[in-house]
Amino acid sequence: AAGKFYYSTDGGASFTAASYSGFPATGNVRFGAVPGKAGHVWLAGGADDGTYGMWRSTDGGATWSAVAGFDAADTVGFGAPAPGQSYPAIYASASYDGERGIWRSVDQGGSWTRINDDEHQWGWTGSAITGDPNVFGRVYIGTNGRGVIVGESSDYVPTDPTTSPDDTGSPTDEPTTEEPTEEPTEEPTEEPTTGGPSGSCTATWASSNAWPGGYQGGVVVTNDSGSAASGWSVTWTFTGGEQVGSLWGGQWSQSGAVVTVTNESWNGSLAPGASATVGYTATMPGTAPSRVTPTCTLR
Repeated sequence: AAGKFYYSTDGGASFTAASYSGFPATGNVRFGAVPGKAGHVWLAGGADDGTYGMWRSTDGGATWSAVAGFDAADTVGFGAPAPGQSYPAIYASASYDGERGIWRSVDQGGSWTRINDDEHQWGWTGSAITGDPNVFGRVYIGTNGRGVIVGESSDYVPTDPTTSPDDTGSPTDEPTTEEPTEEPTEEPTEEPTTGGPSGSCTATWASSNAWPGGYQGGVVVTNDSGSAASGWSVTWTFTGGEQVGSLWGGQWSQSGAVVTVTNESWNGSLAPGASATVGYTATMPGTAPSRVTPTCTLR
């Protein structure tokens, strides 16, 4: 409001204005929280006759920094991480270094790649954009009268865990890279534990958002074994009657209070020190948990 961003640390009971003074005072702005990354918020917007661009916060909106290279940005969204990455892919309808297009970053905004071309513009695309939470490289773009455009990456072939997109929304060019060849080979036979016989890993849980009757959480699995892993699994036990509503970044099942997640084909390979991120939403009869203790194992 009037160039100010307000954030709350008490579930919306009160709000505080961020001290950052570089936001646009006119034009539309859109912002979103990064799934599975507590405190990470990205904002895009502005107007041609004033401040225009993209900003990010890593502390829930208390402090901000401008994302370099954007002379205009209208909307920002997130999707499944790229293979070998733990941070969700970032998508934007924006002008980067003077070039308008649909842009994607797989390294937390360190570098950007335009993923459309001049023949695929679709009119106004600044209202909404989001990546598929389960399939890296798939992006959904809202337009002004041309429906929702579904795009597939041309530099990486997504592996759809369910069905292929409708041909109407798919790009016409065939992807040039090969599909990942490594598939999870077996289900874990034992209850996953940190430091089990198949190698050492760390699973860290965090909650990024909560609302009456539900919340959003995430688990980061890190390979601490010192050698490459071809797959992973993670499990945790709810204590308050929670039920997973949706989950991205893995294949999941819930039996009673126990949730088990195994890697997707595109995020199973973890180099030493590399991580994979699982995000989810859950419903619950009471309040959101303050702590969940996951355990993991590598293959």
